[in-house]
Amino acid sequence: MFSIGKMHIFVTRLHPSQQNEVSGDVVQEADPFPELLHHSIHQIQSSESKSVFKIYPEATYLDMDCVPGSFAGESRVSKAKYLRNSSIFVPIITWGRDHSVLNELARINEESDVESDFVVYALVAIYLLHNSVGRLKTVFSILQDESGGQCSMMDACRQLSKKPSLLSCERACSLLQQGGVRKERERILEFLLKISVQDAVLLLLPAGWCEEAPMVGGNKGTCAMYVMPDGEVEKGAVEAAELITDCLVSIVNKHIERKLWEFSNHNPRGIEVLQVLRELGVHEQFNEYFALRGIESFERLSSLGHNVSLKKECNVVFRSCDEVVTVMSRHDEDSIKTLQMLASEHKRDKRFRPLNERLRQYRDTDVNGVLALRTSNSLETALVKLPARVCITFLSTVYLVFGIKQLMSVWTESIWLPEANSTTPVEPRTVKISVIADPIISFYWSFLFLSGIVIGIVNTPLRAKWLLLFTGHLVIVGNLFCALSDFVQCSTQGTGIGSYCSGTSHIVTVIFVAFAMYLAHFVQHYFWIAAFFLQGAFCLFSFVDIEGWFRMLFLALGLGCFVVAFIIVLQFRKQYRKTFMELTAAMKSFDESWETVREQNTQAIEEINQRVRSISQELNEVIKGGTKTWTLYLSVMLGMRRSRYSSRNDKIRQESSDFERLFLQAQEISAQFQLWVSSWNQVGRVEHGNVKSCSRAMQKTVRSYQRDPSCLTDLVRCTVVVQSIDEVLAWVTFLREQSVVGFEVNGRDKPGSSRVTSEDIEAGRDAMRGDIFMSITSIKNRYDPSYKASISGGYRDLCVCVEVGWTRDEMNQTCSLVPVREWGQTAGLRKHICEIQVGEELGTVLLEEMHAIKKLLHKEYVNFRNTLCQ
Repeated sequence: MFSIGKMHIFVTRLHPSQQNEVSGDVVQEADPFPELLHHSIHQIQSSESKSVFKIYPEATYLDMDCVPGSFAGESRVSKAKYLRNSSIFVPIITWGRDHSVLNELARINEESDVESDFVVYALVAIYLLHNSVGRLKTVFSILQDESGGQCSMMDACRQLSKKPSLLSCERACSLLQQGGVRKERERILEFLLKISVQDAVLLLLPAGWCEEAPMVGGNKGTCAMYVMPDGEVEKGAVEAAELITDCLVSIVNKHIERKLWEFSNHNPRGIEVLQVLRELGVHEQFNEYFALRGIESFERLSSLGHNVSLKKECNVVFRSCDEVVTVMSRHDEDSIKTLQMLASEHKRDKRFRPLNERLRQYRDTDVNGVLALRTSNSLETALVKLPARVCITFLSTVYLVFGIKQLMSVWTESIWLPEANSTTPVEPRTVKISVIADPIISFYWSFLFLSGIVIGIVNTPLRAKWLLLFTGHLVIVGNLFCALSDFVQCSTQGTGIGSYCSGTSHIVTVIFVAFAMYLAHFVQHYFWIAAFFLQGAFCLFSFVDIEGWFRMLFLALGLGCFVVAFIIVLQFRKQYRKTFMELTAAMKSFDESWETVREQNTQAIEEINQRVRSISQELNEVIKGGTKTWTLYLSVMLGMRRSRYSSRNDKIRQESSDFERLFLQAQEISAQFQLWVSSWNQVGRVEHGNVKSCSRAMQKTVRSYQRDPSCLTDLVRCTVVVQSIDEVLAWVTFLREQSVVGFEVNGRDKPGSSRVTSEDIEAGRDAMRGDIFMSITSIKNRYDPSYKASISGGYRDLCVCVEVGWTRDEMNQTCSLVPVREWGQTAGLRKHICEIQVGEELGTVLLEEMHAIKKLLHKEYVNFRNTLCQ
């Protein structure tokens, strides 16, 4: 028995059985047409073998009869499950004689129901085509009148039962499941039982061929037919084979075109591989090879299986599939050897590394050194640039000076524990532990900060950031230890706690450092400014508190810290203003267009604001519901439940926080999402967008999201471009009808336990299927006149994030969107937040004129984005 997922058959033919399906009687006369058609298909397609065979990596055969002998051991009807692995289904429909197909089917009715091979095959094919399951794309029916013109096909079809064949439906359902259809048996049967015996025949014919053809939702594949000429079997076989070949070539070309489109636009790692192939000069040689096999990295080459040459006695054919497969296998092996050699030569290229590893090692070299000190991840981003390293060196020098001053105290009277309110040592003299610990803390503080620079250079900025954070926490622990030891020693070994014997100075240090660490973890925009201001203030405090020549040194260090802080602020403002003014000048026409639109559409803009606010309020209610009790709040805060809402970034995150997995999801759903939006969008036009590049996604993750990849909700995005504000309003209205808000986004939510009710889900309807498929997770209205356009570089648009769920057909490498109401009951469901968008970064609905201007200003916007380190 063959593994269903390990083979592909381009043509599956179903000829009339040599046995009466109802009575079981054997028909004696042999029909030469099957062998003639098989031979003709092979003879014609042998010239197309190279282009045909290359599209699938597994064992591939032109015709069902070419499959090896062990496959032939299956019964005729059981082979229907392989239709899922076929491109074209060719049923031969005959009528006019007792053993003809339609005449035998006419004997099936409710009182005399039997399992019919033809009906089973027809039901399987109709289900696969209607539900877009598997690789079946076309039904090519061959019609043969055996009545000598005495009976038309429609007259024969009218004799067929208008009720379903229960036995055939049950067998077709079993074969569909054996073939890999992952649906409940009851749901498959529900579909099949709607198809009568008559419908099973008519649905295999081209749409509109007759008025009596049923409409079971309409077939999504294509149907064609050929009428056999009377008495000219050989001629008919050749003509039919030529038409079948034309259909097959068309299917193959569409498949290649689709795969190349997906690979070059919706597979970010594939795009990088194609980039490498261009650099190596082998793009034309291998781009189709990579796209058709989904090879997005050279790492997958070693795991690729080759087409296995399987022996079969097929003497009637001009050139056997075995020969073709063997030739293609040799070609594949040569290609893989060449590619593996190239991969070995370029193994250090970062584009070939796993994405999670690349993210860990990421260096943001595009950012301005001074401006990097104001990013939301400034501890890491700035470490790759000289200004931050100078700042760290300066701070290390300050700590070193403090350490030297504290070390000198060890050889003075300060080493002894003083009385409560004087500098006189207590008797018997006792060493004050904090005096010994202070220089140690200052020295390792200075040393570890300098080590952070070294690690950032020789290793990764991420590890350098971890070291700096670890150092800060270690300083807090050290000073807490010193404060505690002072309190204990003054209370137990001294004369009590007083102005000269207490841990107050260490508590002050802890407060200063703890505040800086809070900024380092949660508000890094201001960390470097605050660090230098706090350090400067502490230096001035030391200047006032101590005597000797160290006073002037601390004064100089304190003033130096203030100067550095002011330089960071002033330089950022200067660079920001310069870049924004350049962008503003370039976007003058954009602003003029917007002012004209705003003046002419005041009422429509206000209605858009109201609708968007309504959606936002619903989202806020859902988000608040996740922490509406202390128990829920604490469970999220303690990590017992992961809240999908990020308060730091004010957004609902992806379910997964794995960078590699997010890109795999984006790669799977991007093309399907773009086509799906195009299918239901009724306002404006949809422009398909590429998946966000790996490099930009890593940059944004590090700069804006503190290395939390789950905040990347714009990996998959598309564009809706409209002509007027009224169309924007119509689009928002239609979107709300087609969606629910915040379905299952809380940390406490289990499948099916969302606050969104079934009534909410039924409120939205897909025009074709009566279901809704998306849940709104974010909406931003930049058409609001109160919105500060400077935040987004002057852009005004409408940004919507929606979550969709789908299942993956691994054999066919296709996705099927799942209605929201079925998310909780669907096995293998995958979910991803996508953006319906216009623009470089943000999902939007944008006016046509503004969209054209925005394309021209992309370079200026990128400069602005880098200035803000977004």
